[in-house]
Amino acid sequence: MKIRYAVTLLLWVMFVPAFITGAVAGPNDEPAAPAITTNLATYPSNQVPRYARFEATLLLNAAYSNPFDPQVVSIEGHFISPGGQELVQPGFFYQDYQLSRLNGAESYHPVGEPTWKVRFTPREPGVYRYFIRVRDQNGVVDTGVETFEVISSANPGFIRISPRNKRYFEFENRRPFLGFGLNVAWWYSEGSRLATYEYFFNRMQEHGANLARVWMTNSGRNQDWILSIQDQTLGNDYNLEEAWAFDRILELAEQKGVYLLLTLDDVNQFTYNWSNNLYNSSLGGPCAYRSELFTDLEARQYQQRVLRYIIARWGYSPNILSWELFNEIDELQWSDTEHWDRGAMIDWHAQMARYIQTVDAHRHLVNTSTGSFKTHPDLYGLPEMGLAEMHFYYVANCCDYAPSDPAGRDMADLTRYYAHLVYNSVTDKPSLIGEWGLLDEYWNPSPFLQADDQGVHLHNGLWSSLMSGMAATGLHWSWQYHQLHDTAWWRHYRALRNFFEGVYLPDLTVMKPLNVTFSFPNGADNRPPAFASTNNALRLMGLRSGDRVYAWVQNTGNTWWNYTHGIPPIPQSGLITVYGFRAGKRYSVEWWDTYATASQILARQEVTALGDGSIQLTVNQLETDRAFKVSLLLPERNRVPLILK
Repeated sequence: MKIRYAVTLLLWVMFVPAFITGAVAGPNDEPAAPAITTNLATYPSNQVPRYARFEATLLLNAAYSNPFDPQVVSIEGHFISPGGQELVQPGFFYQDYQLSRLNGAESYHPVGEPTWKVRFTPREPGVYRYFIRVRDQNGVVDTGVETFEVISSANPGFIRISPRNKRYFEFENRRPFLGFGLNVAWWYSEGSRLATYEYFFNRMQEHGANLARVWMTNSGRNQDWILSIQDQTLGNDYNLEEAWAFDRILELAEQKGVYLLLTLDDVNQFTYNWSNNLYNSSLGGPCAYRSELFTDLEARQYQQRVLRYIIARWGYSPNILSWELFNEIDELQWSDTEHWDRGAMIDWHAQMARYIQTVDAHRHLVNTSTGSFKTHPDLYGLPEMGLAEMHFYYVANCCDYAPSDPAGRDMADLTRYYAHLVYNSVTDKPSLIGEWGLLDEYWNPSPFLQADDQGVHLHNGLWSSLMSGMAATGLHWSWQYHQLHDTAWWRHYRALRNFFEGVYLPDLTVMKPLNVTFSFPNGADNRPPAFASTNNALRLMGLRSGDRVYAWVQNTGNTWWNYTHGIPPIPQSGLITVYGFRAGKRYSVEWWDTYATASQILARQEVTALGDGSIQLTVNQLETDRAFKVSLLLPERNRVPLILK
């Protein structure tokens, strides 16, 4: 399809002299000359807040056969910071739409003609200089240099790996980022694109959740997976309507304080959907077999083209935590055993991540994810990968290659097991569980998801994942059931978020858990004991930073399996011991309710560490679970009042 974009002669005469450096001839002689408008007027006094979006809209007097191919036409914004750093952000082809809603169904209607945009987020206060560069088959032309002023804001900035504790994230302003969230991978139907995310992001804000894993591909399995901008000509006509819808979804995330782990491609495109995949040579694509995706140069060109568009359009946003290159890429080996080349797959990830870093002015993290309940240290450990991410599930009657059933009937223990695997697959970056939940023996949603109306498995998995050193809660997969069980499931996020508010992340390490069932792979856990208990039915898990301890004690009978089968937990009592303190020092202990969403502190007490550096605490008639915080008791003159948020 030949897309023609032209401005009127009046606009051409009005704008070109003000913005173009040098003479510009017709489109057959030199590149198209842009006329620029910006969004500065949307900010008070035309001053852009730090980490807010600066957007330039361009009018090009040219016709291009493929405006999505940077070899045909390339738009770049060049931004010079107040400190003198030049950042280059690609531009993108854009169509505006108007949203209509009728009887709850959404429809989208194009507004005006297509334009070009450059989006950029300033990270320094002060005056920025910028110009736009247009490159096509006729050459290169730059606009004149313009300026805009950036003022301070409360926005904490982009998320990075914390230099103070590489197991966790922090914002550019050094404020810690600990993720509380779930998958909201796609919308329910084409008629509820925005409505789906309006519900979930509103609930997330209300209940303290701040991280959503969102997909950008369509599996082709009769599912309305969120955004499929990859077109039916493999690179000539991206879906600008769905891209516009995702603009609104990302803006909503920014408004609600939700950050996205953005999954860019899915292995199902190359397994179940291979017969309809445009990369398949039988459909005219470049790949004779699935795994050739990793080695074919033409395929890589198409992949880089769509990555460039995604980053150009949404790379401005600090609310994108990471670009996740693939969902469960390791699963491809089972569909292409004849050609599978693990080394080529790993090299592809390194090269794609390096390409992203060349076009992403804001240097978001890059990662990938794996399934099969297995970790892949050689993949996660690539220097280009910003984090380690694996997936696991309870699957009825599964699995011969990994613990699931009956082990997963105790979700706290199963989560602890897989969290330990992924945590120890890397040593110098965050790790997380990107998917988990309950499935039946056919890998479909389990009927127990409906039966667990109080979210016992959700509660235990969320607490266990954070207490096992994950940089975010495990991201639960079955988001529809959060809506079904609203508000019983959502409350678990708020209770957990409240407990971890203000937790000191630097130097935070995982304590050796007590009364867990599964032995660790490759031998025992040789760490010194962190806990002891007079009752083996009291499980203890926790995190430590020096004299600070954040711990969780669970009645091991309080499981989703028992709840859904009508087996009430037997209340448990005992004396628990926590090791690793300074002998003779006084410590403050706060006991927390893990289900309430307000007034969660149940009791405070002061204890003295014994000669072996341990403290002892009493648990009475515990039916479910409790959490506690231990901190060194300061002298009276140094104490500050506790302020709950």
